[in-house]
Amino acid sequence: MLKRVISKIFGFEKEIQRLREQVRELSWDASFGMWTRGAFLQFCHVMPRSARIVAFIDLDDIHKLNQQFGYTEVDRRVKAAFSVSFRRSDIVARWYSGDEIAILFDADMSGAERKIDELINFAYNQGLSFKYELSEWLVGKIPIEDVIKEMADKIAMCKVEREG
Repeated sequence: MLKRVISKIFGFEKEIQRLREQVRELSWDASFGMWTRGAFLQFCHVMPRSARIVAFIDLDDIHKLNQQFGYTEVDRRVKAAFSVSFRRSDIVARWYSGDEIAILFDADMSGAERKIDELINFAYNQGLSFKYELSEWLVGKIPIEDVIKEMADKIAMCKVEREG
């Protein structure tokens, strides 16, 4: 109680509220309509220990599409493609750049594969396509960053093999 009175007197309460709002804004990528990488990692750090399925998605030719249609239109298409219904416990986030997305599924491998198939169809309807990898993540045993890096490396190797 005394802390609240003191914080109101010195204006800390408004500053704390402003910082909380800023954290909320930084956790959500409004252009893609999904969480940010930082928010995704935070969710992963507080995840109960168990096995979860992770997807790493690399959108195809996103930079060419941005040049052809403009960033706003491509963002709209990505947002529409990833508007499929996920479970409330699934976490979808933009990873590093505008063409990488990570998903943490609260499902088994077959459930995650069904959702990826659905995403492929939604993306196709928006003029998008992507490469993906699915992997099991043992929460608390392996850092999520390592799992996603391994999946991203596999996708990159496949691209090199196809182009080479």
